[in-house]
Order: sequence, then C-alpha cells, then structure tokens
Amino acid sequence: MSEVVLYHIPPSFYSQIARIVLWELEVPFQAKLVAPGPPTFDTYQPWYLKLNPMGTVPTLVHGNRAVPDSDAIMRYAAEHLSSVTLVPETQDERDVMEGWIAALRAISLRELSYGAEKTRKMGARINKIRLKVLAKRRHKNPDMAETYSNKIDDIAGFAERAVDPVVAQAHQRQVYQKLDELNGVLADHPWITGASYSLADAVWTVAVARFIMLKLDPLKGRPDLQAWYARVKARPSFRQADIWEAFRISSMLKAVGTRFRGQILVGSGILIALFWWCCRG
Repeated sequence: MSEVVLYHIPPSFYSQIARIVLWELEVPFQAKLVAPGPPTFDTYQPWYLKLNPMGTVPTLVHGNRAVPDSDAIMRYAAEHLSSVTLVPETQDERDVMEGWIAALRAISLRELSYGAEKTRKMGARINKIRLKVLAKRRHKNPDMAETYSNKIDDIAGFAERAVDPVVAQAHQRQVYQKLDELNGVLADHPWITGASYSLADAVWTVAVARFIMLKLDPLKGRPDLQAWYARVKARPSFRQADIWEAFRISSMLKAVGTRFRGQILVGSGILIALFWWCCRG
C-alpha cells in the first residue's frame, strides 16, 4: 500500500477525528504537522491549498490522492485502507450511525469554540490576522486568487457569526439537546448504533471531549452518556489519537518546537497562544 500521510495539528477538533478513526481502523500513517496559525500559516500556503482548497486541517494524502476534510478521510480510510469494520451490518444501524454523524456535522464547532464568552475577543483578533495573511498571499499568488478569495469569504463570515452572543447561545442549546438525545440512546445499548462500536462512536468521542474543554459539562446529569464516555476513553485509540479534554501547554510546546525545530524566540509565549487559537477548529 502507498504511504499514508496525515497533515494535522494536535488540538484541532477535526484532526482528532481523523486520528482516532485511523487508529481504530489500524491504518499506519505518517503524521505531519501543519500550522494553521502564526508565524507561518502553513494551511494558507499555496502548496497546501493545492492539496486542500479549504485551507483547513486535516488532509490525508494516500499516494497521489489528497483527501481533505475529516468526514471524507474516515470514509476513504474505511473503504480503501483497512479491513477493520466500523460500519454496522444492518441498514437500520447504518442509518442510526449516519444520523449521528450528520448531527455532529450540523454543529459549528469553530463558531462554538470562538464564540465562548471568555475567548471571543482573542478569537476576533486571530481572525483579523488570518484575513490579512490571506489577502497578502492572494496578492502574491494571482493564479490562486479564487481559492484565496473563497477562504477570505469563509473566514469573514464565520468571524462575524462567532462574536454574536445570540449565535453562541443557539449553538449551546443545540449541543445540550443532542447530548440529551444521545444519553437516551445509550440507555438501551453500549454503543451508539447498538452492540458494536462504529464511526459514530469515534466522532462523538472527540465531540464530548471538546465539550468538556469548552466547560459545557456534557456528562453532568447524563449517566448513560457518562458510562459510554468511560468506555471510549478506555479504548487504546483515545490515547493513541491524542484526544484533548483541556488545553495542554506542554503538548503545544512540543508541537511548536517540532514544527519550528526549536527556533522559539523571546516571544514564544505569545506565539504559542496565537498558535493555539488558530488550531481550535
């Protein structure tokens, strides 16, 4: 099999989904760090945008094929890279799996992350920096002007919504509603689709961890969800995929040091803070 490379960043929500699915599928892969933040904004570099025009992480490269987006990555890996089955056998169970995957995709995790009251101002500053970087690179790469313009429009729209408290409250209500529903589903069986672990369990593992990070108390008052989360945390993939329940400065130091080969200067604290904020989505 051709080499499998995953471009990612440790705390990124969607990078974590790709990693946990690859580990569950037992797919060997080479992890390559790409910074969606300062000082290099790797995901806005022309070479990366040619792999992933969305300018996001993660991106999986298998031979000559680039697969952007965590949902596409997990499905591609399940179909082409592994003999492990994370898809239920019956159509009813597959429908349940797809329904819960779609429910998570319907929640804007980046708006939820950047719209939190304590983080709104920093998020707004980061998005202003992103827009300036994108505009400069569009000017330097006129052959890719459309790709850069699309990304600028995406960031500008998202940045405006993320700082709206009404939008943030709506996202939180949506999260709590789905968590209540999931708690009810898990009252009847150990995994989301029934007796077997599936892709739905993988993506919602990362989701619950992120809600813990955002101080949303996803397990409070939801005993069946809490029991399920204990089961997914006990699986080797949780540790192998490096699932984040909190910001870990040591891990960010390691990530930044790896990417920039230890060339962290006096302003490293500021660099790490900015780097972290740009990696939250």
